[in-house]
Amino acid sequence: MKLQTKKAFTLIELMIVIAIIAIIAAIAIPNLLSARKNGNEAAAIGGLKAIANAQTLFREGDKDTDNTLQYAANLTNLTDLGATNAEDLIDEVLANGTKQGYNFVATVGSPVPQDQFVWYCTAIPTVPGTTGDRNFGGNMAGLIFFNAAAAVTFATDGSSTDPVLGN
Repeated sequence: MKLQTKKAFTLIELMIVIAIIAIIAAIAIPNLLSARKNGNEAAAIGGLKAIANAQTLFREGDKDTDNTLQYAANLTNLTDLGATNAEDLIDEVLANGTKQGYNFVATVGSPVPQDQFVWYCTAIPTVPGTTGDRNFGGNMAGLIFFNAAAAVTFATDGSSTDPVLGN
């Protein structure tokens, strides 16, 4: 008669496997979080470029059909322009003001007729340090500004003293 022997892992073997998994996780998780922040920042820059294009199309196409060429007063005016989504200038998620870890706020110059020529938009991380490290802003000239310490600020003429992205 043959005796059956049970095969199992020893406690030491299990502890070594757990230690290896913990080391791999300690290396991978910070890189994953950094990649997510970089992706969110790239999406914020892309969102500001989309808003800049949409504002230009809104103004030059007189999308509000009032025979005055002015920029959209807010982001929601850049969507729901017609019966189909094909007529929207930006997607509804961006129009709601929050997309991929950033909050977007558009401001149009005033009073009339200045609103025909001035607009700017800020993109601020929803959770600074987690969803993004930098604040961004864009204006009617199509420039994208950034600031790591505080929100990008704009003068009434749409200019900013913050650094321009890419310079």
